[in-house]
Amino acid sequence: MIKKSGYGILAAVSASVLESILFGYDYYIIFSLILFFILVSDIIIFNSGAARDLFKVEVERKMADDHGRKYQGKEVEVFFKNPTRRVITFHYYDTLSDVFHASGDFDGDLVLAPGEVKRLTYAISAYAIGKYQIGPLILYIQDPMKLCITRAVVPKVDEVKIGPAYSDIHTQRSERLSNFLFTMGIHYSRKSGQGYDFYGIRQYVESDDFRYIAWNKYGMIDGEDLYIKQMEEERQIDVYFFIDYSIGANQGYGDRRMYDSVVSSVLNASYSITKNRDGVGFQVISSNIDHFIPAQKSEEPIKKLEKLVAELRPSGEFHIEQVFEMVKKRIKKNAVVFIVTPFSYPESFVKLNARNIHTGKPTYMFLLDSYDFMEKREDPVYRKLMMSTGIKERRYLKTVTGFFNGIGVKAVVSREKDLLARILAEYRYARMQNLGS
Repeated sequence: MIKKSGYGILAAVSASVLESILFGYDYYIIFSLILFFILVSDIIIFNSGAARDLFKVEVERKMADDHGRKYQGKEVEVFFKNPTRRVITFHYYDTLSDVFHASGDFDGDLVLAPGEVKRLTYAISAYAIGKYQIGPLILYIQDPMKLCITRAVVPKVDEVKIGPAYSDIHTQRSERLSNFLFTMGIHYSRKSGQGYDFYGIRQYVESDDFRYIAWNKYGMIDGEDLYIKQMEEERQIDVYFFIDYSIGANQGYGDRRMYDSVVSSVLNASYSITKNRDGVGFQVISSNIDHFIPAQKSEEPIKKLEKLVAELRPSGEFHIEQVFEMVKKRIKKNAVVFIVTPFSYPESFVKLNARNIHTGKPTYMFLLDSYDFMEKREDPVYRKLMMSTGIKERRYLKTVTGFFNGIGVKAVVSREKDLLARILAEYRYARMQNLGS
């Protein structure tokens, strides 16, 4: 394919040939014709030789598997084979998603002798969870006079599924953080009745079980009064996380992505909850995404969530009424519900009918402040703009939290660094108040 600059040079040379013919410049005619012949010969030879050979180059990309974890290096092999009888010199580069940090031979110049096979390797590491693409791989070549360029596209695209990093989970979820500061390994959720531990006594009524009469208290007041022992037993609770995975959660830059931070905090909180022998379940939701993981008192739902988020990217819109409808339909027994969302769609808030959000279950909302995920620059004008945007965002979130708090749904604004602490604090409060059991 001839470049625009090539067309310009050919047009100029052609015009000089016509001009020399019209005005009778004999020597200039010869010079112009020779130059025109050289340029045309270069284009013809290039397109019939090297450019055609480029499309014959065989390229194959290989990876050990399609799974990885954030910050974990992954090796990619690329094989180039020249099946022709001529030497081919070209430039290549592999198209990578913006979340990958690449090192090695992911691009460069290559010379292949006839029949030669070359193996090149490069390493990639992602700094965000989700499913990302590698490819297509592009080959291109130019003629010696830089008049033409030819691109060959290797259409094969490989997908890499990136799960949460072990460092994100284990750094936050230390023994001291999960057990001492928040849950402390103590179970507060107890219910009086015919349980296991003595709770107290009260006066006997006809509907009480005769086996639990406190005979040592018989006749304590009037000689014939009976008293019944009250017992208590520990009740475990289920906690469900409803995670907004709409395009509104795809805020951030570089290694600071809102959906990534939310998932890390939810995973760490979930491990702490299961360590306290309570159940966790998840609903990843948007207008395009609907994945429900039932609660279990084990780490199995957490592993399922880790696998799920490695195969997803935020998309679609978020509607809060849809969330409350799912709470009512999918959570059959009592549970504590945590909703984590940036609430980026004000129109869904305007249309909200307060009567449709009562689920009969203790519900908490964590509204994410997007200021932490805005790019920080030294430019004073840009910083002023971001600060103004952040102030406007906080006013909006304050209005939303005021509305939900006024109708019985506890809502708080959370920053990136305090989301985990707020979740575990509300979980501990629900434990102490015997909610969700």
